[in-house]
Amino acid sequence: MSQQEHSENQSTFNQENAVNAIGLFFDEEWLRKGVEAEDKVGGNIGAGLDWGSAFVSLMGNLKLLGRITTLRISLNKEVRLLLNNWNLGTATKIAVKTARERILEKFKLPTPEVREYILATLENDQLYGEEFISNREILRELLGVLLKKEDWETIAAVAADSLKKEIIHQAGSEKISA
Repeated sequence: MSQQEHSENQSTFNQENAVNAIGLFFDEEWLRKGVEAEDKVGGNIGAGLDWGSAFVSLMGNLKLLGRITTLRISLNKEVRLLLNNWNLGTATKIAVKTARERILEKFKLPTPEVREYILATLENDQLYGEEFISNREILRELLGVLLKKEDWETIAAVAADSLKKEIIHQAGSEKISA
């Protein structure tokens, strides 16, 4: 394929699909084109989630694929509620943001244990009758699998640094220190 043909194909592809990027994830034609593109280069392009061979079975089941979004949103909500309950003050916002980033990292590059637990949660039909997962016990259990001690240490360090900066900023603006 010439560079010009590649550029034209890429431009056409971008124009056609930029309108509904989220919808592409569930569009069978787009997935087919993605598989064809991988065949042309002789391998896995590998953008997005790194689920190894488990991704093939996940892609074959659009119901489970759609549940990933519900699960992530529910986990993000649960971690926000959890951290809000801890009364972290101004550090709450950055702690929640950091926790959500760590959760996303775990979804993108899951360990075998995390992948197995996520897949089991995705297959639990009882959890997906509403917009969000309301079973907080399941969500807390999954947070325990996703966020290990090192993750909480990172969250705490980022929150502490944010609070330190806020205190220094406030003290400077109040002209308290000499």
